[in-house]
Amino acid sequence: MKNNTIMFSLRRVATMCGVSNAAPYSHFKNKEDLLEAMKNYVTEQFTEELTNSIKDEDLDNPYTLVKMGKSYVMFFVKNKQYFEFLFSQSCIRINLDIDNDNESNFPPFELLKELHFRILRQQGLTDEKIKDAIISAWATVHGLAAIATMKGIIYDKTWESKIEDIIWNKEKN
Repeated sequence: MKNNTIMFSLRRVATMCGVSNAAPYSHFKNKEDLLEAMKNYVTEQFTEELTNSIKDEDLDNPYTLVKMGKSYVMFFVKNKQYFEFLFSQSCIRINLDIDNDNESNFPPFELLKELHFRILRQQGLTDEKIKDAIISAWATVHGLAAIATMKGIIYDKTWESKIEDIIWNKEKN
């Protein structure tokens, strides 16, 4: 069987960008440094997208969770290459515990978690039930994003038109 693995190196990046082989080394020590910068860039874009999706929403309305969930999925539908890149990296840290060092948690997940706590505490749910809801909601949107970005998946609707319905129906059941 033929190996389709492409070697990733700063030299290869330089060639693809049409610059000298030494040029990337003026910005990055090694390929791990470049990958970290790329991960940070994608994470910032993703976090900004989620934040903007609820910027003008009522942060006490449960449907705002659906809006953020839709934004989560649609970010990856529009940027398919980012999903595999971000989540195939072992350096993403997602701590599902209620009491944790929030600053070291993956920022998009932390936004999702904070919004759930804000809305679901007002509905009288215990922290343990909220934690379960967060895991369920994240599994739903993350799973939908994974499905929507997979090659070979055939779906007769557009994700944009159906994702809110899928998330909202799951939340109501």
